[in-house]
Amino acid sequence: MSEKEDRVFFRNYAIIIGLLAVMIVVFIFLARAITGGDDDGNIANAFENTAPVGKVRMAGDEAPVQVAAVAPAATATIGAADQGKQVYSGLCISCHGTGIPGIPQLGDKDAWTDRLAQGTDVLYANAINGFTGSSGIPMLPRGGNASLSDDEVKAAVDYMIANSQ
Repeated sequence: MSEKEDRVFFRNYAIIIGLLAVMIVVFIFLARAITGGDDDGNIANAFENTAPVGKVRMAGDEAPVQVAAVAPAATATIGAADQGKQVYSGLCISCHGTGIPGIPQLGDKDAWTDRLAQGTDVLYANAINGFTGSSGIPMLPRGGNASLSDDEVKAAVDYMIANSQ
């Protein structure tokens, strides 16, 4: 490049950098004008909005942590059908509601006919203990959620059977 081209380039570069710096300053003043410029209030609001909702209690902590208890009546009113639907919607639907080949889908009467012929005890055992059928796709024990009780798994199986006949 010639010396003249260098000067033009550096002049244009300096103008662009200067304009960017001016824009940054304008944006800062504009942001302060819109928010009122109260940084302390914004920081306090941020801390309030992001405060933890609970505290982990470790062994040896002196003061017990007060936790709101769930009313026993609310959990007792969940029927087996509702529980089955809830478990299906939260876990089982990921395989039995997505159309994966070789897995009986909810509402597919043909896919469930042979399975129902084996009896519900076999379906319960397969759902609880796990099973790999002819498709080669394994049914994980309890659908992959080890925290489900036998009754919850059975309720989900009953829900799928009731909606697939």
